[in-house]
Amino acid sequence: MVRTCRLVRAGRGVAAQWRREGDDLILSPAGEPALAVRIGEVSGISGDGFTVRLRLPDGEMALERLGGDGPTLLEELRRDWPVLRAAVLRLAGGERPNHVFTGNLESSGARGPFRGFFVDGRLIIALEGEDLFALFAADCASVVFDEEAYAVRMTGWDGDQTVFTRLGGTSAAFAGALTAARETLALQAGEVFARYLPTLAARSRAELASQWLPGRLMSFAELERVASGFAAAFSASWLAASPRAASGKELMADIEPSDRFLGYGAAAGDADPFLWLLVQRQEASTLELLSHDDYATYLFQGGRELPGLIEGLIRFPEFSREALYLPLAQLAGERGIYATAARDFPLLRELRTRFCGRKIHHQGHED
Repeated sequence: MVRTCRLVRAGRGVAAQWRREGDDLILSPAGEPALAVRIGEVSGISGDGFTVRLRLPDGEMALERLGGDGPTLLEELRRDWPVLRAAVLRLAGGERPNHVFTGNLESSGARGPFRGFFVDGRLIIALEGEDLFALFAADCASVVFDEEAYAVRMTGWDGDQTVFTRLGGTSAAFAGALTAARETLALQAGEVFARYLPTLAARSRAELASQWLPGRLMSFAELERVASGFAAAFSASWLAASPRAASGKELMADIEPSDRFLGYGAAAGDADPFLWLLVQRQEASTLELLSHDDYATYLFQGGRELPGLIEGLIRFPEFSREALYLPLAQLAGERGIYATAARDFPLLRELRTRFCGRKIHHQGHED
């Protein structure tokens, strides 16, 4: 069956045919070469069914006059695009979620109808016409389900709220999924602290596990306020057992507790959790992976906004280190899977502009 449309690019429209071919959308403009658009490289989808608009890094294209095939195409793209895009941006592995929630989102930074699904402690969000972004259970200080208003309120550690409404009959399930994701992180935190901070009092460990969740970067000053005695317990146990303990101690020397930050990821099985140290000296910052010997030390420029950016990096272990420092032109061949994330994902794009260099460690020496 031939499916037709009017393809509009750069203000010029031409009759065309279209078809889905797996994860590609094939467009054949009259008298011109066919185009194969990878759905995962589309950075935003919108439309009313009779017109479908695709936002691409180098401009927008629209499929107009789709007729009766339009609503079906738009629904298929809205269903498939978030999963494919999340895989390309390295936000998720590409597996189709068991459930996709639809509703309305309102926060200080975004608002509008959304589709979203949960994966590994994060909520992948697709807004109409916009690129994907992620909300993290680690940022959630509390979750409240207002049964009368059918609204789910997620409050962050800074007091900002994200409100989800128009979830229909899935409101309770959505609140439950968000709460479960946060509880899972708290349980993981408790397991990590029992193993690596055994000298910290049990009550302090429990308090710490409720706030210092995997993926959350906190200063030593904050950690000490949450759990008195943290700094001493950390130095005597977790840091002392880390492969790069000496480097960590050297980096932290003469640095105020408010300028030293720690973040970690939950361990899988008996593996050691990734433990990151960020140290700031005015506008110069150093990021060290204390728990593993085979990572370089990374250098950045930035002020008080930098810990938030580094926090995002810690939360995405799927990102290749090469995607942080290699020029885009060199993200090719086997590294090509990282190119789109390096080019399009705001967090990684911003960090690449702040990246200043790295120190490579070889058998205890540095280059």
